[in-house]
Amino acid sequence: MENKDNELNFDQNTPQGGDQGGQLLTRKVAVDKDGKHSFLFWLIIPVVMIWLSIGYITGFVKDKPLWSGGKNVLGETTSVVPYFQQHGSFTENLDQAFITFWFDDAWLSQYLEAYPKLKSNNFPGVIAVFVNGIETPNYMNWAQLGILQKDGWEITDHSLAHDCSMQNWNVEKISYEYRTSKFILWKNNLSADIFVTPCGVDSEIMREEAKKTFMGYRTVDPGLNDPKNVNFYNLKVKNVDDKITTSEMRSWVDEAKDSKSWLILVFHKVGEKNTEPGGDEFNTSWENFQDVVNYVKESNIKVVVPRQIMTSQKP
Repeated sequence: MENKDNELNFDQNTPQGGDQGGQLLTRKVAVDKDGKHSFLFWLIIPVVMIWLSIGYITGFVKDKPLWSGGKNVLGETTSVVPYFQQHGSFTENLDQAFITFWFDDAWLSQYLEAYPKLKSNNFPGVIAVFVNGIETPNYMNWAQLGILQKDGWEITDHSLAHDCSMQNWNVEKISYEYRTSKFILWKNNLSADIFVTPCGVDSEIMREEAKKTFMGYRTVDPGLNDPKNVNFYNLKVKNVDDKITTSEMRSWVDEAKDSKSWLILVFHKVGEKNTEPGGDEFNTSWENFQDVVNYVKESNIKVVVPRQIMTSQKP
């Protein structure tokens, strides 16, 4: 005679789920006639608790962000290679003009539009990475940033959260932002030695803390730089928005050439088609971007990244 008072069942029809660790365990434990649970009930409860705990822990580890692990998002285990081990040293005479194409925020259009144009002229660029924006709509992904770095572009740190009130933060919060954003970049095999402030904001605390973590610091303070004597914690730039004409950009190139200065051109979006009001404010049209790149080529001015100028400074 079959005894069904104590029965232990595993539901074989329940589909498997990745984070649940396999089949869903169900149990039917009978209760003794005197109202007390059977021996099997007290045996199975600890087993189930252990099983659920293991499933939770393994699921948590599995779902952690890729940057928090030991490998980068590409699954590689290679270490971060210094720029000049990849691209060689810089021995140019500093008594001449230089130009840098610097792109803030790591917009996807910079990769799709600006990068091919610069590459066709054998020009490097600089990207300022807003870390929390990576892998989100309209921004680059980690793989694209890795391609840029391997192709001679310099990666710079543009903060973790891109908070435009950063100048009001206390020293502890600023220090955490610097260290965390740089660490995430490093985990993804991206080396960043210069900090670019979000929205160009600035404070004495930000500058002093940057000196503890970075070799340079950039806002949007206007001007040109003397390549022979650069203050890398006070880099000057020419900020390009939708109101800047090709004539203005050409005049900056001419000024840099005549004065043998280092001109840093800062761009945001390039060649995007925006429909939202105000969406074009920091968008450089494809025609304007193409014009200035061609003019730099015609002017025969050396296009560089900041590290090339930095390592060429005399003590």
